Amino acid sequence: MRWAHCYRWLLIVWALVLAFSSDDAEAQFSLQKTTEFSREVNQYRWNSTIAWSAEIDRWQLELTNRFLSDAYIQYDDRLRFRDENRLQFRAFRPLGNRYGTSIRGDLDWFGSGRASSQALLAGVQIRSIPVLTIEPAVGVASDRRPGIVQTEGVVPLRIDTGPAGSIAIDLAPQELQSYRISFNSSAAWQRIAPRRAGDLTVAGTAARSFGAASLESSARFVSRRRDAYQAASFLNRGQARDPESIESTTSDTLDANLLVWIPITRSLRVIAQTNIRSNQRRIRTPKSPEESVTFETNFARQAFAGQVGFNYERDRIEAQLRAEYGAVNERRVLSNREELPVSEAVQKTTLLHQADYDEGVLSLSGNVRADILSTLSVLFTGSSRIVRHDTPIVNLDDRDEIYHTSMLGLRYRRSRYLSTEVRLFASYHHTVFLNAERSAENNIQRTLRLRPAINWTPSPGTRVRLASEVRATYTTDDFVLPGRRSTDQSAREMRLESEVEKNLFANTDLRLSASFADLRLGRLQWKTFTEVPFDTLRTYSAWLRVQSGRRLRGEVGWRTFLRSDYDRAVSVRYQFFNEQGAIAHGSITRPGRRWIIQTGPSSALYWIRPRSSLRLEAWANWQQLRYWLYGQLPPASEDIIRRAARRGTRRLLPLISLSMTWQL
Repeated sequence: MRWAHCYRWLLIVWALVLAFSSDDAEAQFSLQKTTEFSREVNQYRWNSTIAWSAEIDRWQLELTNRFLSDAYIQYDDRLRFRDENRLQFRAFRPLGNRYGTSIRGDLDWFGSGRASSQALLAGVQIRSIPVLTIEPAVGVASDRRPGIVQTEGVVPLRIDTGPAGSIAIDLAPQELQSYRISFNSSAAWQRIAPRRAGDLTVAGTAARSFGAASLESSARFVSRRRDAYQAASFLNRGQARDPESIESTTSDTLDANLLVWIPITRSLRVIAQTNIRSNQRRIRTPKSPEESVTFETNFARQAFAGQVGFNYERDRIEAQLRAEYGAVNERRVLSNREELPVSEAVQKTTLLHQADYDEGVLSLSGNVRADILSTLSVLFTGSSRIVRHDTPIVNLDDRDEIYHTSMLGLRYRRSRYLSTEVRLFASYHHTVFLNAERSAENNIQRTLRLRPAINWTPSPGTRVRLASEVRATYTTDDFVLPGRRSTDQSAREMRLESEVEKNLFANTDLRLSASFADLRLGRLQWKTFTEVPFDTLRTYSAWLRVQSGRRLRGEVGWRTFLRSDYDRAVSVRYQFFNEQGAIAHGSITRPGRRWIIQTGPSSALYWIRPRSSLRLEAWANWQQLRYWLYGQLPPASEDIIRRAARRGTRRLLPLISLSMTWQL
């Protein structure tokens, strides 16, 4: 069944709905359309959404269609497409105060996998009491998927059709013994023989106030089952499969939260929160031939997080202190181990066991903001985090980590026109691998950053921001093995940033942003605190724009980007005359300095209305790569090679982005 045929189902239903509507009924329509298109280097992307709703003779109609198309330019200049389309339709008509009838349709189509799924269901809505709604429905579903690859390499398409059903239960928020509760649940199943699909969702919330204190809790359980002809799991890929072999994946997820808010005094409050999340996933092959070898697995993941915090607010002081503990464990089991050959069972069990782990995280964090004077504020944030990541012996990733961060800032407001701030950041990160095979990777990373900034607003139409940053990062190994060289490294960076906004005249603004960064890398001698530089990376950027207009606002500008760094292996292609006087091609590789230059115009157009909008942005970047080679070159071709390196390569990088939204 081709995916377009299913549109006919929905069109037929639509026609029946309109046919039962009276000709003179008053109709109300709403249409909203959103379209976006972007072009980035080697990718084209277009997505579109249509949302239509109407009310015709008490029928409430809703239709939503989402389309996504991606095209990638591959190495051979060929386009590779990925198209997806998802359509949802719903029609509902009340029958009195307690009953109603509904029709729902879904159509999903995936172009790259030649897959599609459709479902059409009709049901009734029962409202036995005003706050409780029950809506059962039955119908038909169809699904098209690629089957198992045959011996001749052909991938057949399997179309499975069968009955489908669903039920939804919704309880509106209500007061029950001083608790505010809400509940909703939905279930759906499809028996598209020989496969099955099912979804179950149960969710509820409860909240209560105890004087000034409050309690909020929520829980959600989701269960999903999907069957596929092709192997969806890692272990079953590449196994010989019968055309009727089906792999079934069932996933159960439970998520529960509890939040307690208790005021201690007028200025001090305590917040306690816990979260529990559990996931159980099972992979089975219920109809595999007896002689085939398949691997059935169980996956279990449990996660717990608990947090206790204190919030203090009084006059000019705001402070928070939080302590948090989290634990996660994952286990993978080969459930049909007894049915497999011993060699296969041992190999796959070991492979699954390697990914198991237990992790515990303990953290303490806090922040303080104090207005010492009407013009001076002090900011402080800090955190400490300890991670213990335990793995089986076969996994060498067993490690402990400790991470400290802090920030101290001062903000001074000289007047409403001028303000300054300075912030000092510090961090310490220590990683220790507990297995001897990886203990040589133990390292400590220390970072210091100083970031001052000035904000100046001399007039309502003028704003200037100047900022700079100095950063130093030192990475050292805990020890060095005999016969090996230390890999200690330093990174020192200086950045300068500026932003200027100026209102030239009515509805016309000038914007300028520029930055410079100088990053120097070196081999570090920690004991003597000296370094041997081995690379310097400099980056320059500037963007000048002029914006004009009010409802229809246009922008034109020019962007420039320049980066230079050291490259150990620069390859340069050049032309020369051989002994016969003919043009020949050659290439050479040498260390050298590389320049990346990108420059070009930019433009934008914005149109904003109360219910519609248009956004168009476009850039044209001409990129040029240039090189300066180091070392000796062949004397006969030295000038030719250096000219070819300085000339480099050129290419155009067009970028465009279009977004439109309108509502009728």
